[in-house]
Amino acid sequence: MNAPAATATPKLADPGLIGLLGFVIATITAQLAHLGVHNESPVFWVGAVFGGIVQVIAGMLSFVEGDNFHFIVYNAFGWYWVCMPGFLLGGELGFFEVEGSGRGFFVLTFAIIALMFAPAGATHNSVLPTTLLAVSAGLALQSVTAFGGPAGFGTAGSYVLILAAALAAYMLVEKFYWTTMGRRVVPLGPAWVTPRTDIES
Repeated sequence: MNAPAATATPKLADPGLIGLLGFVIATITAQLAHLGVHNESPVFWVGAVFGGIVQVIAGMLSFVEGDNFHFIVYNAFGWYWVCMPGFLLGGELGFFEVEGSGRGFFVLTFAIIALMFAPAGATHNSVLPTTLLAVSAGLALQSVTAFGGPAGFGTAGSYVLILAAALAAYMLVEKFYWTTMGRRVVPLGPAWVTPRTDIES
């Protein structure tokens, strides 16, 4: 009697590809608006689609893969970007406006969340935690301006967040060429932290 043929496990694409892409495009678009390069209209659409929908999809695909780290990171910042266009729309239409301390607390919350993610990111490589620390610093600086502080803090935060987007683009290049060509074209550096093998399920 012949043994049943083994069923091949379908190979899944890496959701980090679209997650990083969404983060890079949304972040650069928003920061260029903050710096006065263009108005906030593109931020609404690009933020909602690339920052929000694309990152949430990447997060849920990471859930399917059992990847807890990217599941929470992409969902956290994906839903952040779902909220931000709502803030813009509310300000434009004059209802449920989120300004001043309300926006400051929102942005500061995500600065703290990014900082919290950094140690776990440090188990992967050097670039990932550096990116998360840059996100945390950039959002923290922008929260100072949102709370009524000098505008220079917000400007500095925009430049730091552009740096974070550049680092994310760097990781995207590495991931794309590794998953499509099997080649490590740029180094990501060693992990800063060695993960334990007896982590909670």
